[in-house]
Amino acid sequence: MKRRKKSDNIEAVRNLVNEAIQTNSIEFLVKLIYNLQKEYVELAELATLSSYKSTWSHKKLLDYITRET
Repeated sequence: MKRRKKSDNIEAVRNLVNEAIQTNSIEFLVKLIYNLQKEYVELAELATLSSYKSTWSHKKLLDYITRET
């Protein structure tokens, strides 16, 4: 499977956001962002064996995963 370029991914997200705004589907974006954040936290907790704290930056999380686990 061919990987999409980062710029293509950004454009796809931009189009999704624009469509949601134009069709007054803001609730869709809210749910999407909420679920992405929730899944990020779940993965962070799994990857750190529940040591993850919500105050950590993404860099701190990556450092912890690469150095502590």
